[in-house]
Amino acid sequence: MSKQFLLVDNGIDNIHPRQYRPFLSIVENGKGVLDCDTVKGCTLGMAAYPDGGCYGSCYANKTAARYGIDFSISVTRILTTLHIEGCFNYVRKHHSPWYRIGTAGDPCHDWENTLSICEILRDTGKTPVIITKHWKTLSDSNLLRLKKLSAVINTSTSGMDTDSEIKHLVAQMERIKKAGVHSVNRIVTCSYGTTEWGRTCNDKQKYLLSFDNVIDNPLRTTKTNQHVIDGDILLTKVAGAVGGGSKFVSLHRPNVYLGTCTACPDQCGVKKTIKIIKREGIDMVQKSLFEDTVEFIYVESVIGSGYEQDVARLAIEDGVAYRAARKNMQIHSAIILKINNVFSGFFTFQVNHEAKEFCLLQSAMYLDKKDKGIYSQMVKKIIEQNTFGYPMIMTVSTKHDLENPKVFESVGFKTYLELSGYAYMVYGKLEDVRMKRLAHATMTNVWNSTKGDWLRMKKEWNERIEAAGTKHNIQNPKFASRDGCWQGANGMSNIVLSSQEININGEIQHNKGKSFNGNASVLDPVACEVILRFFMPTGGFSIYNPFGGGVQMGFVTGAYGYEYLSSEIRQNQCDVNNAICQDFYNTKWLKSDSSKFTPKKKYDLCFSCPPYYQVEEYLDYEGVSPEGELNAIPTYEQFRDTLFEGYKRGIEVLNDNCFFVIMTGDSRDKNGAYYGCEAEHELFFKQQGLHIYNKITYLECEFTRLAHAKVTLNYRKFPKREQKILVFYKGDMSKIRELYPPIGRL
Repeated sequence: MSKQFLLVDNGIDNIHPRQYRPFLSIVENGKGVLDCDTVKGCTLGMAAYPDGGCYGSCYANKTAARYGIDFSISVTRILTTLHIEGCFNYVRKHHSPWYRIGTAGDPCHDWENTLSICEILRDTGKTPVIITKHWKTLSDSNLLRLKKLSAVINTSTSGMDTDSEIKHLVAQMERIKKAGVHSVNRIVTCSYGTTEWGRTCNDKQKYLLSFDNVIDNPLRTTKTNQHVIDGDILLTKVAGAVGGGSKFVSLHRPNVYLGTCTACPDQCGVKKTIKIIKREGIDMVQKSLFEDTVEFIYVESVIGSGYEQDVARLAIEDGVAYRAARKNMQIHSAIILKINNVFSGFFTFQVNHEAKEFCLLQSAMYLDKKDKGIYSQMVKKIIEQNTFGYPMIMTVSTKHDLENPKVFESVGFKTYLELSGYAYMVYGKLEDVRMKRLAHATMTNVWNSTKGDWLRMKKEWNERIEAAGTKHNIQNPKFASRDGCWQGANGMSNIVLSSQEININGEIQHNKGKSFNGNASVLDPVACEVILRFFMPTGGFSIYNPFGGGVQMGFVTGAYGYEYLSSEIRQNQCDVNNAICQDFYNTKWLKSDSSKFTPKKKYDLCFSCPPYYQVEEYLDYEGVSPEGELNAIPTYEQFRDTLFEGYKRGIEVLNDNCFFVIMTGDSRDKNGAYYGCEAEHELFFKQQGLHIYNKITYLECEFTRLAHAKVTLNYRKFPKREQKILVFYKGDMSKIRELYPPIGRL
């Protein structure tokens, strides 16, 4: 009884004449082969051989006729969205390292569908074997895709083919091989009689058998075959022959294999026949017809496996993987590679349950054994060990011969970051490693917002904010935040609604003729994301911002599904931000004076990016600053005290063992001296009982600062291109590692 992942009953349509249904089914047949026919039926083959199909003995045609199906109609069988996961898991979990396409139809009738399904099944780690007679030839682009899939093409040939057919098939095999795709000559062999036809076919068969990479596939037919009756083909009854329907086989040599596919030495030409075994297990590895015997042996720890010295010697000789020679690294698991029973390589890996990730560590192969195909299979064997569903991460050199991005891409890894000649890759979803991408951008207490990956992430967020503004009819949704706040005339930016005013519906109420918010500072959404991800405790979900301002932190918080409350004194700012973020859960700006407002609940993180004193002007709908607006306060001392009163109320509602993060900077008085606001922040929070935990410098583009320097350096003033991110902690610092999620391996 065959095992099958059924999408439809037998894949057959209930129409007349009956045809195969156009939906994919995957079957383990009686020989143990995992059949995945992307096309059923063979229009061109039946047209060439209308009397029974190829050689008058097409078993697939006979089977179709038994069920009343018209085998002369090729039916493309698609994989529906509904059944992708089921098919994928069925193939992935099957014991065979490969699956076959072309059992009951020639896939050449729809190469695009065939390749698309192979690409869908790529991450199963299984090799596609495609059997075809090339009635329709592969294009060059098809061959490139097959190479990326590490597919094996079995070209079906026979001495019974015509001269022109053999010429065509041989030419296709040469094309396939030249394109770097593994090519196999799958010959339907016969014991031919001494008739003229038989002798001619025998000569062609000898020619075909002279090729490299040959699979001997003896013809199974019946005594009623006309060529058998005429003495062209000789039959032998083999009671133990598996598959093919008939027990009569034409054997040109007595020892042709006729058993199940599981024990077959040919394995349809798959390069490496691999069986992973435990260190203490029994050697059950088969030898491939074309390749050396290859074993991949799983060891839970290199130490204690018996391979400690082998791994250490190779690691030191390899140089790149030298760390694998250390005892503290050999505690990790590994796949040990043996070729012809000789230790030939290794790949170590670690499962980190705390961080919920699967880390690939060091790998090496001896120089004379290096082979990308074997190495890729070793990676696939590691993938099989990830039964936890964790994202798998690996750092590879773009210059390494084996441990390089292309090899890992071929087995399903994706690059999430390129940095200094290395590719940081993941087998899983890119969002699973977002935290690592952020960590790489902020490895020290200097965050450079002008670097490539930071700018890419910033662009992504800004595009999302702009899209939300467009969706809800809000113009210029980024306005009134912080970045480049030293722009503007006479120390004051032309900002917010002094140039144009909008209401909650995004309508322009009047235009004073100036550029709309052209010099407004814009809070960096990547900085917001880093702060949110790094300083939100495990299980935390709420953030309070006592001086709200622009939309960025609220948008990022809402996009992550957290709760956000911001106290903001300007009604126009509240209205616009709330409109932009209306699709998020519980993201809200509340019109209030932060120095007098205290939220009614506790929060897991406080963040604020308040204005610098007298740098920007913030106006409400009426074109004036509302009473209590920080930059409308007449003296710096009053500004500072009002600001700190808002912080006090934030500290009151901050849960214990949580962070309070301030993004701020200093400004100069009318004489050019700094007010000292940054230092006063530190002293204030320390006086409130919080710990000064991080002092981070956020760097912005220096281009405009260089223009300023031409003037300011004459006064010995160095233009400011940084802001400070001050991180304070409320509670017991010894609990941080326990209460905050691990970053994992970088």
